[in-house]
Amino acid sequence: MPLLIDVRKLRIINVLMESGAGNVADSLESLAGLDASVAVKSLSMVEPGDIPDDLGDERLFCASVKLTEPPYGYFVMTFGMETAENVAEHMTGRAVEGELNQFHESALQEMCNIFTSGFIDGLANTLGRSIEMGTPELEHGTGRELMAANLSHITDDSLAIVLDSQVDVTEPKQAFRIRIFLVPDPGAFVNVLDHLEVEDIRTEEPDVAGL
Repeated sequence: MPLLIDVRKLRIINVLMESGAGNVADSLESLAGLDASVAVKSLSMVEPGDIPDDLGDERLFCASVKLTEPPYGYFVMTFGMETAENVAEHMTGRAVEGELNQFHESALQEMCNIFTSGFIDGLANTLGRSIEMGTPELEHGTGRELMAANLSHITDDSLAIVLDSQVDVTEPKQAFRIRIFLVPDPGAFVNVLDHLEVEDIRTEEPDVAGL
């Protein structure tokens, strides 16, 4: 049975995702000392089963985490090797020569922690509730393989919200390109939306460009 969402609630989804993205920049500034802004390139809703083929065979890094509070479900973030190298070099001060070393991979894990907690905190603050989650697990492989494994347990009536974004760091001038996939539990997500109106949620202007 397909997931049915009142079209009047779509603006709420936009606000939630934009707030989460904007909070990533705030988290980078407070936790990593980086002056950053987030440009949202696109926001779409797709069937989870279509995502592995969409990402294809490009080799990516993937961080996933389970949400243990409504809207439940899973948060998944992917980024390519260029972004991985930019992050690793900035956070360690060591150039990437060939493969990433242990220090670089630790830096990527920390970046995933910052991005994930920042995004989920942004959603939670906008909803005026807490959203508990575990620690993101960092993996590397083809997009097809990673997403097939991470989404294998998702039900057919689920909906994935996909946010394509670019995190621009002012100094040093770098761009971190990331894709965010929020795959909430269908029933819990509809229930959250049904009890919300745009006027009821916290709509402080997020630090997001390109909207």
